[in-house]
Amino acid sequence: MKSIRKILFKLTFPVIVVLFLASSSSAFIGEAAAVKVLLDFLLRMNLNKIGEDLVVYAMDICRDHFVEILLLNPNPMNPDVLGITRYIVTIMEPLFVFAIIFSGIYMIFFSGSPGIRAKIKSLLPGIIIAMVLIAISPYIMSVIFSFSETLSDGIISQGPGDPVGILLPLDKDINPIDYLMSKFHNITWYSSEASVPFLFLSLIIISALLFVIFSRYIVVALFTIVFPLTIFLYLFMPTRGIGRRMMEQTLLWISVQVTEAIALTSIATIIVVFSSLLTREVLILLELGGIIALIVVPIATVSFLRDFLP
Repeated sequence: MKSIRKILFKLTFPVIVVLFLASSSSAFIGEAAAVKVLLDFLLRMNLNKIGEDLVVYAMDICRDHFVEILLLNPNPMNPDVLGITRYIVTIMEPLFVFAIIFSGIYMIFFSGSPGIRAKIKSLLPGIIIAMVLIAISPYIMSVIFSFSETLSDGIISQGPGDPVGILLPLDKDINPIDYLMSKFHNITWYSSEASVPFLFLSLIIISALLFVIFSRYIVVALFTIVFPLTIFLYLFMPTRGIGRRMMEQTLLWISVQVTEAIALTSIATIIVVFSSLLTREVLILLELGGIIALIVVPIATVSFLRDFLP
């Protein structure tokens, strides 16, 4: 019964306020001005509510599922993934057969120069190794994912409790996103236009944090599907340049899981250690810097840790 009354109050109270403003405004400033006041009031009220709901929803996802999503990897043994992988392998099989037959025929029936014969002879072990690795590529990816996930989980478990809860505390006085939203709420009642930057900044920061870890999962899933092709291109000398770049990106995007776990744990530890020594404003800036660091770390990982494969 109380909940029904609460809902009715929430529905009727804004209407009563609007009607009161309408009658007051029309009495003092005329009908046209009253309509403008009403529209402006409704805009501010709706913008305030929608903005708050979006930010709260995004923060709830971060608090409840950020670590879970960060530790999530695609399953190479999933039937759908295996189906696509096997299809790619099926397309590549004739290439391997042709390469082996061509190399054998050339070495047996054509003399050629010793240098060319040596190059062709050196291709055979690479082709055979590539065939074996491609056949077991889903298992290779499973081992890599398991190692990365275990290492990342171990790093996070060494941190001070819930790292995301430390970065986005429930206490609104020291939560950087809530701080920005409080500015948005305060300014909205005076100027809708002036308050919008605070709303957008809050949404962009929290959305970018989620976007980064979702993007990592999607990119890793795509590289998992084409991993057999990556192996082939890397081990086949004429295409090694393309294969090396694909292999590096595959390993780097997987390692983002580890670097992000290190960054998250380090930031949470720093906040816990220095929180009692810092003022509220400095603590908010430190937390905000930590969120931005989590957004930048994946980009830095895949951008600067390149060219490590031969």
